[in-house]
Amino acid sequence: MSQEQEKDNTYLVPGLMRGLDILRMFRRDRQVLDAPEIAEELGIPRTTVFRLLQTLESAGFLVRANGGRSYQLGVAVLGLGFAFLAPQDITELARPILERLRDDTRFSTHLVIRDGRDVVYLLRFPGHSALNFNIGVGTRLPAHATSMGRMFLSELSSKKLDELYHDSLLVSTSKQTPINLTELKRLLEQDRQRGYIISEGFFEKGINAIAVPVRDASSKVVAVINLIMREGEVDRERLHGDLLEQVLSAAEQLSLGLGYTNIKRLSA
Repeated sequence: MSQEQEKDNTYLVPGLMRGLDILRMFRRDRQVLDAPEIAEELGIPRTTVFRLLQTLESAGFLVRANGGRSYQLGVAVLGLGFAFLAPQDITELARPILERLRDDTRFSTHLVIRDGRDVVYLLRFPGHSALNFNIGVGTRLPAHATSMGRMFLSELSSKKLDELYHDSLLVSTSKQTPINLTELKRLLEQDRQRGYIISEGFFEKGINAIAVPVRDASSKVVAVINLIMREGEVDRERLHGDLLEQVLSAAEQLSLGLGYTNIKRLSA
């Protein structure tokens, strides 16, 4: 373990980490657990487990089951789930916008969010072209290696980027993938000034894409709209012209729906 990791670990609260470990043990196929099996699986004393269970119960994260001998998840966990899902309501606003963009352009459209170093697909509308891009809702891709991810990363300060990529691990997916953080930051500065990305073979050779940010009422980039096509399906004039304008317009519509009003240009 590096000195930096050891320093970071000094701020961790062991009791809280153990409590979270207990909550993570509950699954769809494992809805009820008792103290002995929790203690055995986590390798901690039963007395510690009992205290953790009582704490989680008092906070509403666990409730008694089987006459009080076991535990199952409580409504407080559901509340956290709803809090997480609330931003995902963006999908309901985005659905008709992305579907119309797909129909107007005949190319595949996507809505993605960022989760750490990854982008996650929330919506996908396959296009009418021959492109068969094997991507589904929930798919994760490395942010630094995609135009959508770069759009998110361009919002971060240099310090935040250093923290996010503290180990400088940049997985390569094509010859255009930045090989280190310095190269990534150079690309992000250009992305930041431009406010959108048109990529030609950046993530995968032979695939062109347009990525435009979606902002909420606080001007934060909360999602990215993406349009993809095979190389050669359209000429550069159309790619940089009316297709770009259509994606920009779709992102503006969705941003307006989320309360963003500064629609001069979606860049910072």
